[in-house]
Amino acid sequence: MNFHIRLRQLRQRHKLTQGELAGVLGLKPTAISNYESKRNEPSLEKLVALSRYFDVSCDYLLGMSDAYLPVGGEVLDKDIVEFFNLYQQLDTDSIQELKRYTYYLLYKQEQTTPH
Repeated sequence: MNFHIRLRQLRQRHKLTQGELAGVLGLKPTAISNYESKRNEPSLEKLVALSRYFDVSCDYLLGMSDAYLPVGGEVLDKDIVEFFNLYQQLDTDSIQELKRYTYYLLYKQEQTTPH
């Protein structure tokens, strides 16, 4: 996953506009837009500031590390990793819709599974 996607996801999870995040970092309002559209990349100083603000590592922001991959010393199933990557790209409304649909699928599965 690339920096621009991770930045957008973190900003949206914290319910910040691009302008609000730019203000926190002391940047022009268009700076975050430029980061998220891959027109520009942050300086090392701004990368560290983003990392501290969102409480994630620089490696995570840059896509060099995925904290969700190792579980008890093992790597998650490829389908789970793929699903998680897709999930991270969803906005808040889509996440809620996905949860509702997942509950529906579990209900449907329970109804069709012999007891």
